[in-house]
Amino acid sequence: MIYIALTGLARHVMKELTVAKIRTVEIRSPNNFYALLGVSPGERIFLTESSAPDIVPGTGGLIAGIRTLQTITHRTVQSSEDYYEEREAQAARAQLQLVAVGRVRKITNFEPGTPLLLDVDEVRYCDAR
Repeated sequence: MIYIALTGLARHVMKELTVAKIRTVEIRSPNNFYALLGVSPGERIFLTESSAPDIVPGTGGLIAGIRTLQTITHRTVQSSEDYYEEREAQAARAQLQLVAVGRVRKITNFEPGTPLLLDVDEVRYCDAR
């Protein structure tokens, strides 16, 4: 099945999702943020610890369903007598529910400026190698 991928996730996040089955993550990296803009609650995505350029057929990860999704804006203000600086950064917050373990079959889209699309097989315990 074809999934949008979130890449470069921390090992502890993947482990917590595996153990607890539900986990809320806040995504700030631009490539993963834009990937989440292309999905809706109820859809499934593929999560992996590997960075996007390192994904090859056989890369493992998790298939998760999106329960809730929201975009948020962080605003930071710094000022003194001489200057005033205001910065904004957007992030996406997604509540994920573990569906299955997956393994990449092939990369279907790796175009700049678009979400990474992967053809992923669900790995059953009897299929594990």
